[in-house]
Amino acid sequence: MPYADTYIKPHAAMEKSEAASTSSTMLSQLDKTQLEAVLTVRQGYTLTILMTALFFAAIFRLRYPCMTLSGLKEFVDKLNGIIHKFTEEGGPSTYFRIRISSLRRNIDDIEYQRNNNIFLWSSTHRYLQSSFVILWKIIKCYDKARDLQVSILNAITHKHRALEDFEDNYHRNLSVQGSF
Repeated sequence: MPYADTYIKPHAAMEKSEAASTSSTMLSQLDKTQLEAVLTVRQGYTLTILMTALFFAAIFRLRYPCMTLSGLKEFVDKLNGIIHKFTEEGGPSTYFRIRISSLRRNIDDIEYQRNNNIFLWSSTHRYLQSSFVILWKIIKCYDKARDLQVSILNAITHKHRALEDFEDNYHRNLSVQGSF
């Protein structure tokens, strides 16, 4: 019987080592599966964050279509053209011209600040901070320009309505006088 004990012991040891190797294989497969699941979740989160960021960037871009100094200058030049046309039609323009010159001064100040914002590796933080301040000033100036645009369009609409009301009253008075 001692032979049977020695025979059983190696056989039991082999079963234990097979069980351990099977267990480690399952564990490594489980680890691979879990790793793939974690990577899939991370990719999903990354994609979600990226899509959300793009969505908000698009909304921000729709709200502020000119986020550059050149775009702001073009917008103010268009406003100046509208004011010039309004003046040619007989509308008062002094108030609008003062506001346009104020916008141009703001643009010149922003341009001066932008020209002095030089990128240096040693002061990256200052450069980025100045760039965001410049962007904020451009957006603020754009908001003022949009307010001016609304004021100009309201003045044009008011002038046209007043002219139409005058013409309607004139034609009404003529028809009343002609009936007598």
